[in-house]
Amino acid sequence: MKIIYPISDNTGNNCLILIEEFQNLPDGITESLGDIKILDITLERVSGEGYFNLGTLSKISTCIAEVLMDNDNVILYFYCDDIHDVKRRDTTISPQKFRNDLFSAMFKRYVQANPTKSIVDTTITAQADRDIYIHLIAKQKHKKHVDVIRENINMLSQK
Repeated sequence: MKIIYPISDNTGNNCLILIEEFQNLPDGITESLGDIKILDITLERVSGEGYFNLGTLSKISTCIAEVLMDNDNVILYFYCDDIHDVKRRDTTISPQKFRNDLFSAMFKRYVQANPTKSIVDTTITAQADRDIYIHLIAKQKHKKHVDVIRENINMLSQK
């Protein structure tokens, strides 16, 4: 499965939401998931240098949530990367932390506006040579699987 959503605003900011099946999961995670698939989310800026406005952020979270709701046995995985710097007002926080906070706020807002959809956004913070932030977004019925993934990621980060 590979899904691509183009998103743009009226100021020339354009991005792609890329969603595809996560490859190379550790065996402990794969065995515990059964027929549940992990879908990796990538947000890629295509053009523009400004901030995405609230409406655009809402479009992004709605597109991502629709993929979750349209596919019964999936958990969405979003890694807050540091490949590219991101424009932010508070330059004392890392790009990863900024992306984490923004992603959390986007989904909190989505869930509050759509309370009947029972979506759970679990944030994992792991320590390596830098802080790592990962979001697992799932339906409430898959919470136990999210917990297994979280435990495995935390164990791996402690090695």
